[in-house]
Amino acid sequence: MSYTLTTYKGYKTCVSSYLDWLMANNIEPKMMTLNLTYDFLSYRKSKGDTNQNISIYKTAITHFNQAIAMKSNPALLVHLAKNERKTPTKLLDEEFLSAIYRDTSANTLVQKRDRCIIGMMVFLGLQRSEIGLLQLEDLQLEQARIYVNGNLNTNERYIDLNPKQMLHLSQYLYEIRTPLLKEYRLTTNSLFFSCGGATALDGALSRLSKRIKREFHYVKDFKQLKQSRISIWVKELGLRQAQYLGGYRYVTSVQRYDFKSIDDLKLKLECNHPMERFNH
Repeated sequence: MSYTLTTYKGYKTCVSSYLDWLMANNIEPKMMTLNLTYDFLSYRKSKGDTNQNISIYKTAITHFNQAIAMKSNPALLVHLAKNERKTPTKLLDEEFLSAIYRDTSANTLVQKRDRCIIGMMVFLGLQRSEIGLLQLEDLQLEQARIYVNGNLNTNERYIDLNPKQMLHLSQYLYEIRTPLLKEYRLTTNSLFFSCGGATALDGALSRLSKRIKREFHYVKDFKQLKQSRISIWVKELGLRQAQYLGGYRYVTSVQRYDFKSIDDLKLKLECNHPMERFNH
C-alpha cells in the first residue's frame, strides 16, 4: 500500500503520539484492548483534536497494529460515535447503593441469596462474571474480606467486606446455602449458584437484574452499580487504590472517574440525582 508524502507524515505524527501515550501509561503495544484504544482517542479528544483528526488517529493505529502483527486488532472495532459514552452516566451515590441493598426483597431463601449477590456489586464493585466464579474459600469472613481471582482482563485482588454485608453473608454461609443445595439437589463449591436447571449463575443473575430494575426504577443495569462504586472509590481513595479494588490492569481505565467533586461530576454528565426528577 502506498501513501502520499502528506499522508505518511500525518500517520507518522499520529503513531508517535500514540507511542508516547503508551509509554507514559506503561502499556505494551501488543497489550492494547478496545477499551484502552477508546481511552487513547478520548485523550486526544481532550487535547482538542477534531473529529476528523480522531478518525485519522484511528486509521493510523489500525495500520500500526497490523504492522506489529497483533493477533486481534482492537482498532478495527472502534466506533467513533461511541466515544462520548466512555464517560459514565447516571451514577448512584453511597446512599442509593446502600438503599438497594437494604430495601431489596429478602423473604425467601433465594431472595436472601440474591441480597448477598447484590452486596457484592454495590459494595465491592464485582462484575457478574466475577461473582459467578467465586468459590467458597474465597469468602474469608474472619478476615472480613473476599478474594477475587484474576483473568485475562482483570487482576486478582482482596477487597474488604462492608460491615453491612457481614451478618447476611454469615447467615447465607451457615443457614441458607446448605438448605438451598439440599432443596435443589445440587453439589458445588461455588459460593453462589443458580437454583434452576444449571448451577451457572447466568439465569439467576438475569432474573435478579429484572427484579432490581422493577424494585428500583433508577437502576438501569449491573454495570451502573459497578461504575457507581468505582466513582466513589476514586473520589474517596484515589485512582491507584480504585484501580486495585476494581481489578483494572491499567490506571487509564479509572481515569474517566476522576472528577474533582460531585458538583463537577453533575456538571460534566448534565444529569441530576436519579430521584431528583420526581420532585418536580
